[in-house]
Formats: sequence, structure tokens, C-alpha cells
Amino acid sequence: MSTREKILHTARQMFNKRGIENASAKMIAAEIGISDGNLRYHFRTKEDLIYALYRQLAEGFDQQFISLDTAHQINLTQIYVMLDSVYRRLYAHRYLMADFMAIMRKYTRIEQDYRQLIKRREQQFTRLIELFRLQGILKDDIPMSQYYQMNQQFYVFSDAWIGHAEIFMKEAGAEEKIRHYVHLAFSMIAPYLTEKGREQYEYALMKN
Repeated sequence: MSTREKILHTARQMFNKRGIENASAKMIAAEIGISDGNLRYHFRTKEDLIYALYRQLAEGFDQQFISLDTAHQINLTQIYVMLDSVYRRLYAHRYLMADFMAIMRKYTRIEQDYRQLIKRREQQFTRLIELFRLQGILKDDIPMSQYYQMNQQFYVFSDAWIGHAEIFMKEAGAEEKIRHYVHLAFSMIAPYLTEKGREQYEYALMKN
């Protein structure tokens, strides 16, 4: 592991434990056993470090979602597995999601980047809905405007679930929390499913 990778790994762990405001660059450097100057060689400011962590998370999502741009057929088990992977990544960066609004206000570079990420996801979502309708998984008598509302609901939920989990599932382990909220997120699609889609939905839950 390179020094840069060690800094990112340690910063993520410390931010998760203490929160961004309570973990300084000096504390992160001391935890690794390097000088503050060495850390600042890689990340000039704390904002640079936080942005690098955010980009690490966003690029991981891009790799996961790239398959949606080329897929000609997809099923709900694949969607469940992808959703599970996404929520695991979010939980690994829970410092970001727990203080989401404050971070977006303070670090405008992250906010701007996040807005662009959501635009890309909306394009992928539209293609996914069209693909599922063609495959007879989603109802084709529901207007796209309603599917777009579902998409918005999904992103609101995904941005907020960690804060909710830390309050209402405080004593639960990470695995229990992730599984619970993945199931809740996955259930958002249930009212839109055809009979064929419902079979895939039940199978995905049974397998996972």
C-alpha cells in the first residue's frame, strides 16, 4: 500500500469513527506514523483529502454502473446485488453520508461533482427502465414521469438511510443495517412490477 493509499484508508477510518470535524490532518498523519508535511505533500489541504475520498467513492460507483450502459438484458437479482454493493460502499464512507448536508454546504466542489454524478445516474436509470419495460418486468402502462418520481425517492432514501440507521438501529451490526436498508430500497420497485417482474423480485429476495 502506497503512502497515499495509507492516508486515504486511515482518513476514512478516522472520519467514520470521529466525524470529519473532529479528525484533523495532523491526527491522521500521527496515526500512520508520518509527518504532517508528508501528508500535505499528497493532500495540500484537508478539503483535498476529503475530495479525494469522495472521488474514490464516486469512481467505485461508476465502475459498478458501467454495465448498465451496455447491457441488453438484466434481471432483478442483478439489481439487488448491485444495490447491496452500493450500500456497502456507502456504509464504508458513512462519515460522508452521516454529515451529508453539512459537507455539501462546506465543500462546494463535492456538491458540484455530486450534481453531475446524479445527472449521469438519471440517464442510466432511464435506459434501465426502458430495458425492464421491454423485457416485461415493469408495467408499461405507467407514465415515465411516475418512474422518475420513484428514481427521486430512491436517491433521497439512499442519501439519508445511514443517518436513520445510526439512530434507529444503533445497536445493530453493520451487516444487519445494510441488509435491512437494501431490502427497503429494493422494495420501492415492487408496485411497478408485472407478474413476471414479481417472480424475479421474490427470487432475488430468496437468493439474498
